[in-house]
Amino acid sequence: MRRAHCSTQAQRRMQLTHVAALLACSNALQPLDRRAVAKGFAAITTTALIPATPATAAVATALKTVSWSATDGFDSDFPSQINFIEFDEKAYKAMRDDPRRTPKFAKAIRSRLAELGPEAVVLDLGTGPFCVLALIAATAGAKKVYAVEANPEAYRRAKNFIAQCEDPTSNRRDVNGLVPLKPGAIEVIQGFSTDLILPEKVDLCVFEICGSLASEEGLYATMKDARERHVKRPDEPGSYIPRRCQTYAAPVAYALHNLLTPPSFDWSKIVGKDPIRFNCRDEALQVLSPPQLLEDIDFSQPLPSLPAAVRTSLSFPVTAAAIVNAQKGFEKAFAEEKQMQSLLIDAREDWTGKTKIDAAQTAAQIGSKFSGLAMWPALVCDGSDGTLIRSRGPNGEAQKSHWQTVLQLMTDVPLAVAAGDAVTFEFEAAPQAQVTKATTYKLAGGVARG
Repeated sequence: MRRAHCSTQAQRRMQLTHVAALLACSNALQPLDRRAVAKGFAAITTTALIPATPATAAVATALKTVSWSATDGFDSDFPSQINFIEFDEKAYKAMRDDPRRTPKFAKAIRSRLAELGPEAVVLDLGTGPFCVLALIAATAGAKKVYAVEANPEAYRRAKNFIAQCEDPTSNRRDVNGLVPLKPGAIEVIQGFSTDLILPEKVDLCVFEICGSLASEEGLYATMKDARERHVKRPDEPGSYIPRRCQTYAAPVAYALHNLLTPPSFDWSKIVGKDPIRFNCRDEALQVLSPPQLLEDIDFSQPLPSLPAAVRTSLSFPVTAAAIVNAQKGFEKAFAEEKQMQSLLIDAREDWTGKTKIDAAQTAAQIGSKFSGLAMWPALVCDGSDGTLIRSRGPNGEAQKSHWQTVLQLMTDVPLAVAAGDAVTFEFEAAPQAQVTKATTYKLAGGVARG
């Protein structure tokens, strides 16, 4: 999976290109074969992991129902991404260097290994070419670390990387994460953990296979198998870092949905197709209601039999404060971001040339227009606030992260909302029994007027 690692402006250029390309070829677009999996929702197991929130008002406006796959919406060179999410070099480096991610993993792993003692055995799932979490565990006192990697090239690099760490003659140990390492402390193993038999069960399982939606990267299949075959005490929260992977969601206003209009752009041709994936610091999205949990996967609890349908119902009250914050967020973006400023040029020409649209007035208008549901991940490493990893702020604020925010548009034209309205959603994730088969999603909803 190619997680967000480029600049906000570069990513918005990619969004514009992506949108334009979809619009240009919309008549030729056909649903991808992998989406056929979504048609089997009714026949598979249903497991409710999050209590449903009942809607309290009649729905006045129905939203479009959309379906997609975990691998949809990526600008990728990986043919295997039809069914499975992979990573490029920049994504691996972005994960390693994310200051909101790696230091908190390190803090949680060191704290837990101090409790477990010097005989602790650790499993790192999806170690990547830099073996980041495995190295943290090994240098924090783990007796043995099994570092599993399915991607052949990442595995090869991981083996070479650990060999350099073990070599006492290696130079520049402070470059690219090289640290002195006792030979044999980390054993790099190629393959999916679901296909492997480890020499022993482990005291601690560390991993970061949480997608921009928590369940995107084969999380259910991998962790259900780890609970059943690899972890000594699978019902103890302390056996996992992170303990839980979550997806937060909120209804949002999307600037481009408002400012790119017919006849040049016809959003009806792309609404309901691939999701749009954003850099989490992109101010083109503003939330219209406080975020709520969409997915909350607790690894110390039994996971559903797979394949499964995990359903969630949510109701978001639109608040006056949220609308004001959205309007201020757009006004700030228009003031600071050149790509956003370029959207304020009126296409109509008069004798003075092109006319610039008033930023404050535009922000006030689009800050109360609903476009769709935005979704992003959070990781609960050990239950403490100091190790909670958020890809966006607690109120959905934009911030730098290697993860992406996933937007599903649910209306052809932005829908005006007001304080007192409620936006309701019915969400369904369908994780598969095989880690190499992409999770599919379905989303429906409506707007109840206050």
